[in-house]
Amino acid sequence: MLLSRANLRTKVTLLLLALSLGPLLTSAIVNENRAVATGKAAVRERHAQAARFAAFAVSTLFEDIQRDVRMLATRFPVGALDADAISTRIEVSKGLLTEAPGADDIQVFNALHGSESRTFLALGDGRMFFAEPFHNVPQPPNLNALQWFQRLGPDGGLTLGDLAPLTQPGRPSLIVIVPLKGPDGGRVGFVGHILGQSAIDAIIGESIWIDRFSGARGEARPSVALGLITPTGVYAAHSDPRQAGRYAAPYILEHRFPGTAEVDRDGDDVVIARADVGRTRWYVVLTTPRHGAYRDVYTVIWLLTAVVVLTFIFVLLFADYLASVLLRPIEELERGAQMIGAGALDYRIELNQHSHDELGRLAGTFNNMGESLLRTRREVDAYGRHLQVANQELDAMVYAITHDLKKSLRGIEAFATFVEEDYRDRLEAEGLDMLRSIIQNVHRIEKLADDLIGLVQHERERGENVRFSLMELLREAREHCMVAHVGEVVIQPGMPELVGDRVRINLLFTNLISNGLKFNRSPRPRVEIEWSDLGAYWEIFVTDNGIGIDPRYHEHIFDLFFRLNPKDEFDGTGTGLNLCKRIVEEHRGTIELESAAGRGCRFTVRLPKDPALLTSPGVEL
Repeated sequence: MLLSRANLRTKVTLLLLALSLGPLLTSAIVNENRAVATGKAAVRERHAQAARFAAFAVSTLFEDIQRDVRMLATRFPVGALDADAISTRIEVSKGLLTEAPGADDIQVFNALHGSESRTFLALGDGRMFFAEPFHNVPQPPNLNALQWFQRLGPDGGLTLGDLAPLTQPGRPSLIVIVPLKGPDGGRVGFVGHILGQSAIDAIIGESIWIDRFSGARGEARPSVALGLITPTGVYAAHSDPRQAGRYAAPYILEHRFPGTAEVDRDGDDVVIARADVGRTRWYVVLTTPRHGAYRDVYTVIWLLTAVVVLTFIFVLLFADYLASVLLRPIEELERGAQMIGAGALDYRIELNQHSHDELGRLAGTFNNMGESLLRTRREVDAYGRHLQVANQELDAMVYAITHDLKKSLRGIEAFATFVEEDYRDRLEAEGLDMLRSIIQNVHRIEKLADDLIGLVQHERERGENVRFSLMELLREAREHCMVAHVGEVVIQPGMPELVGDRVRINLLFTNLISNGLKFNRSPRPRVEIEWSDLGAYWEIFVTDNGIGIDPRYHEHIFDLFFRLNPKDEFDGTGTGLNLCKRIVEEHRGTIELESAAGRGCRFTVRLPKDPALLTSPGVEL
């Protein structure tokens, strides 16, 4: 609907936009969706790679440290380990021993594994008796009293637990326990090693750096979390040291399979990447909010959107410019058509740049049309002047003929009157009837001459179209008709306003009302005038209870001088209805008749509401 009201330039611009932007937008949407899918897949793969790297590094660290501890246990001089003597010394000193078998190897072992390395020895019953580099430890712990130690198998292994005072209170550490066996294969003690936190922190930092979420190596952003989780769901290590030793969140524990996924965390989507640590039940989990993980993807989306918007603006400006260039000749043709339509028939269209194409040929056709219209207007003007002179001469002739005819008729009437008055006694009844018939015919001819003069006057004298009240006009017509006729004229209330020649429309309804009262044998002649709204037209109905008209005469009732009734019964010349039809057609309306002999007549007059449908200028709104 809006497009149908737009001008041609807007339509051409929209067409060019559709032709150019359709493939562009389709390609942009496809590429954008592809870029988003590829970008998200790359982000998830990057998360998975970082998690796998951390898991592999942790697995390597676990294997190396357990292998080294087992080698240390293998090299340990079990034969020099006197359990009874060591037990006695522990009970006496109430603390750790300062010296123990294999102490030199333990010192070398700690030196090779970093400054944070802590290695300890315990008897077969679990009592710790030596720790490097700790010596002054009162009331050393008993391993059998610790729950994490009880969960280890007979061959020991790696676990997470507290071992005060060798570990920080409230912060469990990774501990490797390997049994010491005697020559007979029996267990005579334990060697244990506490991993330094720096090794795990280095792995976490390296993994986050690989994930490219930090500006500097090993520096993680707060929105990214990387943790090492034990089989019991506790963080053995975490990028946030405060989380170490705590249980992981349920949404993390529910993600049981390696790989990446998006999960809902309290209404906020989180990207999770999980990787298992070797064949152990330990695993590494990397988490980050989705908006942070896909930040680069969203940046690409905004860039693509900005490119599409800028391209749209450029194409819009180019399409508008191209439309103006293409439509410039058409605008010139439109201006020429307006000038010719306004009456400037000597205006010519010049399109030199388009002399050999369709627009040039169209301009030539316009110019030829202007030449033809100019010649036709000159011929019409000449014909109009001749017609005006002829009409004036015809009017003068009609006035002269009717004047002479009426003068002769008045003479005939005078002589007939004189004969009747002077020779009444000599004339018989038949002679007097003839004289009266002569006088009546003279009166009819005079009436016919008057009607002919009135018809000419009505055709020549036209007023301007004005807006007026139909109710007031019908009341005036009713008063005029009631002077010459007896009867009743009923007008429906609420008559609308009309636009037209008020004098001629008054004559229209005066003739219809007069005919309804005159051609009537009813004891009480009656005419009813009603109206209705027909959309673009007003309908006015004039109904009478008169003698009616046989349907076979309906086609001729509006002919000039057509009569149906004897002249002796009803007076008239047959010009009234013809004049009514002319007046209605001048106002671009219609008049119809519904009637039957002896059942009255119903005239339907339709007049347009829109003043633009009228041909005469000067409508007053």
